[in-house]
Amino acid sequence: MTTETNEQPGAWTWADQVSSWRFWGLLISYLLAVSLGNAALNMALPFLRKAAGISTAQYGSMVSVRVIATGFGFCLAWIAIKWRPVVSLMFLAVLKVCGLILLFHGATPLWARFAGWVLVGLSTGAISLAVPAIIAGGRCGAEAFLVAFGVVTTFGVIVGSVASYGVGACIDAWGMGCIVYVAVAPVVVGALILLTVRAELFTGQPPDRGYALTPLKREPITVALLFFVPFYGLYWLYRAHGEVSAVAPSRTLLSPRGALLGAIFVPFLSLVAMASLIDALNRKRQERGRPRLRSPVEIFLWAFFFTPVAGALIQSGINELLTEQPEQPAQ
Repeated sequence: MTTETNEQPGAWTWADQVSSWRFWGLLISYLLAVSLGNAALNMALPFLRKAAGISTAQYGSMVSVRVIATGFGFCLAWIAIKWRPVVSLMFLAVLKVCGLILLFHGATPLWARFAGWVLVGLSTGAISLAVPAIIAGGRCGAEAFLVAFGVVTTFGVIVGSVASYGVGACIDAWGMGCIVYVAVAPVVVGALILLTVRAELFTGQPPDRGYALTPLKREPITVALLFFVPFYGLYWLYRAHGEVSAVAPSRTLLSPRGALLGAIFVPFLSLVAMASLIDALNRKRQERGRPRLRSPVEIFLWAFFFTPVAGALIQSGINELLTEQPEQPAQ
């Protein structure tokens, strides 16, 4: 885990990023432009081949061209992260829209369809590489990259799978004529969402985030049992992040709202979030010359296999810190 002393003043931690709209705006744009757009494209390929009268050999050539172009997307991704990332991503979205139109337009000649494949491959490859790289460039540490890249790829797989069903339902309801709109619309919306993301992204000083909540002592066994009550685990995670921020502030902690939303939309984030809670408590204890409470790895594994135990262990750590601070209110 990254410690507070190792954090550079201008470096974003993974918690800074996940607690900001900049991260989620990039993620949503990625899902719309890559996952949804690709789902529509893949569902339409058999129909496109039949409608355009493309032979098996020509179709195979088109697929090869797309794969090769996707690999060359590295070049555009490099330019995107070195120049103006937000502007570059919008430009890549425009390239993908142009490529999709060339593919699906009824009167497009064969050479133009090949050009469409090239544009789709280049833009998809570039966006797929650039978004995780832009996020990774905002902070230091392997843990931060793992969290950021894991969120992007996990969401991409899930949304792509669900989108395939949705695209198929649209084709059943409205016919193949709707496919160009189904493919292009998400890319356009994703580009518009980028307009809401600050141009500096993860450079410079991270903004202030989060807030502290009044720490409360709770019986660890009671916390563990309450985890079996629907939604209590989410409530406790929200409270725990605010309370630990009060007694052991750290930029490796999510904001309470960020912890709640992350656990709802990206379940594996709750594992990292709980480990970061004990990490912050350990750091505070070590500052006072006391031994650390628990290993973050131990908490991560308990959170994965049996979350109530992880919650009880963390609550026990909060209680110990409150006991050392008699001025804190207790319940």
